[in-house]
Amino acid sequence: MTLKIIEGPIDIGKPSRPRYRTALDANGNKVRIRMLDPNSPTFTADFLSSFRANVRRARAENKALGLDVK
Repeated sequence: MTLKIIEGPIDIGKPSRPRYRTALDANGNKVRIRMLDPNSPTFTADFLSSFRANVRRARAENKALGLDVK
């Protein structure tokens, strides 16, 4: 096994279009789940995009509840 040292940021590329599935949560409410394909060549970009979307949604929910801390 050889290691390649890369200096600077790694270009992960552009994420593919998100795919969603609808499921029911514990209370019976419909929720959208973002689907990721681990074998996709854009998995890294898709995963980062999904993470950022989750953080953005959580911050908006906290702000609506008055829990935003700066």
